[in-house]
Amino acid sequence: MIVVQMCFVAVAVFVSFAAARWLDRKFQRLDWLRQVAAKRRVVVAALGGATFLGCLLVAGVLHEPVPRSHDELSYLLMSDTFASGHVANPAPPLPEFFETFHVLVRPTYISKYFPVQGIFLAIGEKLTRHPAVGVWLSSALACAAVCWMMQAWVGSVWGLVGGLLVMIQWGVYSYWSQAFWGGMAAALGGALFFGALRRLWERLSWPNAIWLALGIVILANSRPLEGALAVATSALFFLWRVWQQRQWTTMAFWRQLVIPAGAVLLLGAGATMAYNRATTGSAFQPPYVVHERQYQETPPLIFMGERPKITYSSAVLRNYYEQNERLAYTSTREFFACSVVQIMEDWWGFYCGILFSLPLIVAVLLRRGWVCYAQIAVLAGFLLLPAGADYNNMWAGRAGVALMVAQVVLLWFAFDELWPRIAISITAAVLLLGWVCKWWFPHYAAPVACLLWFLQIEGLRRMWHWRSAPAPVVQDRASRRRKLRQASGRSGAPTLQLGLRNLVCLFPVVCLLALGARVGFRMRGGTEDRVSPEWQTLLTDKDEWSLKRDALKRWLEGQPGPQLVFVQYVPIHDAYMEWVYNGADLVHAKVIWARDLGAEHNRLLLQQMPERKVWSLAADKQWPRLVPYSEDVAVARKVASGEL
Repeated sequence: MIVVQMCFVAVAVFVSFAAARWLDRKFQRLDWLRQVAAKRRVVVAALGGATFLGCLLVAGVLHEPVPRSHDELSYLLMSDTFASGHVANPAPPLPEFFETFHVLVRPTYISKYFPVQGIFLAIGEKLTRHPAVGVWLSSALACAAVCWMMQAWVGSVWGLVGGLLVMIQWGVYSYWSQAFWGGMAAALGGALFFGALRRLWERLSWPNAIWLALGIVILANSRPLEGALAVATSALFFLWRVWQQRQWTTMAFWRQLVIPAGAVLLLGAGATMAYNRATTGSAFQPPYVVHERQYQETPPLIFMGERPKITYSSAVLRNYYEQNERLAYTSTREFFACSVVQIMEDWWGFYCGILFSLPLIVAVLLRRGWVCYAQIAVLAGFLLLPAGADYNNMWAGRAGVALMVAQVVLLWFAFDELWPRIAISITAAVLLLGWVCKWWFPHYAAPVACLLWFLQIEGLRRMWHWRSAPAPVVQDRASRRRKLRQASGRSGAPTLQLGLRNLVCLFPVVCLLALGARVGFRMRGGTEDRVSPEWQTLLTDKDEWSLKRDALKRWLEGQPGPQLVFVQYVPIHDAYMEWVYNGADLVHAKVIWARDLGAEHNRLLLQQMPERKVWSLAADKQWPRLVPYSEDVAVARKVASGEL
């Protein structure tokens, strides 16, 4: 797909400059865009509605999202819990049979994650019995909030353009909008916070103070670490402004900002503490922290020391935490430079790619002097650099980090106004935090996604308004005639300006064509690039297991009476293909998935659930089949798998 995007960009550039004057005459009719963009509230609402309909259309063309990863299945447990009217579920009997990844079974049975994504999924499940509707709702609200934020940062026209591009590239078809991982919820919080912050910078008002506080509450309950860093960094700039203008001495400061924002923050803090108390027994310990203490031997940040050894209830859990998690921790520490390059490649691939790198790079190249030449040199360095993610090539990794730092410095000098530099600073701070994380995925940076999208739209705006330098004063007749021809449009200088404008006008069309190509590619069974829903599942080559699990689950739900499935794995089982996930009401569920812990241990669970029809499933076979359970079958499979 990167090759396809490069072809689209090349064609757009060629057409923009080859037919510069003809396209310019056509695009002069776009003045109506200003009239539409002036209706700000209508634009925001329309963009949110279009995003929701676009998500629905893509899911109809492809398929409704199917959970594949540990995170998705854990979020669906949270959704089911909230939709059933509960905050947490009682710990199941014999919890060792139901222990699985990213789920607490003690002291309550609940997902470890923070609740905002689960709330959106629960809304979809409660209203339509489809949690995916909640994903699409979060995407619609996030795109609308980004448009609202852009209106404050770049004006109504470019805010409309920015919201439209975000909808096309990420809001309709990405793993944020067509999978259960999350991302849009944190992006919504970031857009509300930064949109309100920009407005409060100009004028204090209680509605914007409420939006600011609501954004903080959403960030605290979706991506608290990255959100706290983004909010704290922004607060430094805002407090400097307040101190400089002595706003804290005025009554309006307290009435229009502190009181309304403080009220929302207090309500949010109270709700968060109540949730923590209901799930963990302590108002100050969220489920994530308790889960880390119970299951993780390695910390989430690589500069932290390892924890004491933990005894796990099954070989699957032990292999995952002692091998996969430890490998991520040690490799990131040992090959730090290469890990940083990998993180930046993933970040660039999702947030920029070929298409959205164009406005950032061109905006730097349009600057005169050493900045332009340095950008050419950095681009040449990236093209000549071998694969920086190769952990055997330390020098390539260090060179890649140096080039990335150089690129950020160039953006700092190219975007030389206050707000672009604030956006660069905050985005860089959150990315630096990602460098020291054991795991990193693009949605970890979702709280500041709107700032990067702002920089990309600012690059397009600068391309639109760019003007060539005025020609020097000339004396001879030939030079005067050449200058006259340039002014009349028969020479090359104005063509660059018109070509850039035409390229900006064609950019949404190119993004729309790229979206169609990605969806069409997926319809033909292809695996997608970094923007796709499938990329983050870590199961690109074998993701069909989730469809098989879903089909078996549907079949079991259609059978008479309650069902119990003992799932058995081979010793070298891939931990990312996890079948043992259940709903909120585990004891009374129609279908229960349990770990096969051996015939003798299984008897304990069978005694607890004597009314259920019991099945055995060898999940690692190419075509897993349900077989009526018997102790002889369980022992035979243990022997065949090498465990006995």
